[in-house]
Amino acid sequence: MKVSIFLFVAILIFLILSCAIFAYLYYRNRKILHLNRSGISYKDWGMWDDAIRQFEKAIELDHKNALSHYNLGFVLYFGKNLAAAAKAEFMKAVSFDKNLAAAYYSLGHLLFHAESNQENAQQCLRNAITLNPKLSEAYNTLALIDIKNEKWHDAMDKFSRAIEINPAYEVAYCNLSIACIYQGKVIDAIAYAKKYVEYNAKSALACNNLGNVLGAAGRREDAIAQFQHSLSLDSQDWIVYFWLGCLYLQTTQHKKAVAAFQESIRLHSHHSLTYYNLALCFEALGKKDLARSYIDKAIELNPVLGDDLI
Repeated sequence: MKVSIFLFVAILIFLILSCAIFAYLYYRNRKILHLNRSGISYKDWGMWDDAIRQFEKAIELDHKNALSHYNLGFVLYFGKNLAAAAKAEFMKAVSFDKNLAAAYYSLGHLLFHAESNQENAQQCLRNAITLNPKLSEAYNTLALIDIKNEKWHDAMDKFSRAIEINPAYEVAYCNLSIACIYQGKVIDAIAYAKKYVEYNAKSALACNNLGNVLGAAGRREDAIAQFQHSLSLDSQDWIVYFWLGCLYLQTTQHKKAVAAFQESIRLHSHHSLTYYNLALCFEALGKKDLARSYIDKAIELNPVLGDDLI
């Protein structure tokens, strides 16, 4: 009888402890999930520090939770530009979950862009694609590595693959347009650049890409129109005024070029080529004193520009 009671009590204690452990793990996992969701929301709003705090709290509850480490690494890298700290988190993520494709991709991206470690970056990106063959971002980054090694044909294939997987992946259209220009495929380059704008109609960056492609293709008036549209979206980008000034200079619209270069200088006063090109404009307009002063300023900022001058 005593043995039966002892067994009953032991079983009861075991059940109670099992239920308690289950309840604790259930609560902990729910809390970790909630913290990650909250952190992702902060990340989407660009509230990086708040996102970091949420992911760190999740890691405190379970330091082996791969998703929490990946999310923290993502914010540290893409949000705060802290590559070394992000790398540590990505490496923890893949060590705790070797099937987390997104972590392999992010680690590969970091190794290539932040450390120029092409070999290990390629391995991580290939791991990501093996785990998730539909990860268009991984193909895009692998293509950028190909370009770095002047493997243009391979790069084109990978950019195309990225677009095939995700027809709305606008960054791949941008990169593909640039790759086409470098290979002299002007018509294709313009088509892809226009596709980039199509998906980002209100993006000055997309318009600038199209403007540069059009300029490289010799369609200067179309490029001018594109840069003018870009400035209607973002009027404070000095480099766009510089590009516009260069196009006006090439098309002998010297007064418009002067206005564009002067606006570029107002926004960014340390670019030597802006002063140099402005000097060329004043030289063409017969204002030699002004031309001389701007040449002197250009050489002051970059002495190399005076090497060919007498």
